[in-house]
Amino acid sequence: MRCSKKILWVSIMVMVVISVAVSGAIAAEKKAEMKQIEIVKIEDIENPNAEFTIDLKVDREDATYKVGDPIVFTFKTNKDCRLTLLNKTESGVIQVIFPNEHHKDNLVKAGATYRIPAEDAKYIFKAKGPAGEDVVKAIAALDQVVLVNPADLKPAGPFQEAKISEEQLTKQIEIALKPIPVKRWAEAEKMIKVVEK
Repeated sequence: MRCSKKILWVSIMVMVVISVAVSGAIAAEKKAEMKQIEIVKIEDIENPNAEFTIDLKVDREDATYKVGDPIVFTFKTNKDCRLTLLNKTESGVIQVIFPNEHHKDNLVKAGATYRIPAEDAKYIFKAKGPAGEDVVKAIAALDQVVLVNPADLKPAGPFQEAKISEEQLTKQIEIALKPIPVKRWAEAEKMIKVVEK
């Protein structure tokens, strides 16, 4: 009789452990699915676990510009990497501003400061309307990776503009980054306030 109770007790404990493990796995899977569903905006792409950093700045301390004002971006990394710089306007237009027509290679050297537009550039980058917030996102990887399919871009002056929705572009970037270990890619973000003249 005591042996039967012991076997019953062990069986119950095993079932409880299995139940907890299964429910934990289901919860983790649901959380992962929710995270995938949530990543629909450029600003949703985040990586707090990178082993290197990107220092992304604009030329005004308050990052506030009137429509039509020129904006200068600078960025620097502490490791050699491949970097893509995106700008999403309030109206939802997404531009690839680095690499660009004047700087076709996206390889950046550790410690070097890159300026867009360059000091001697024959173009300027202007704050576009409507008033609101632009999101500037730098994404870099230690491995060579194509974040945005060139077929999904169209020329826009010295830069390129996405022909697909923000959600499609974000998904494309997410898929491109997925095989790369989290420590080997990094991101940085800057919010720019655009106001009417």
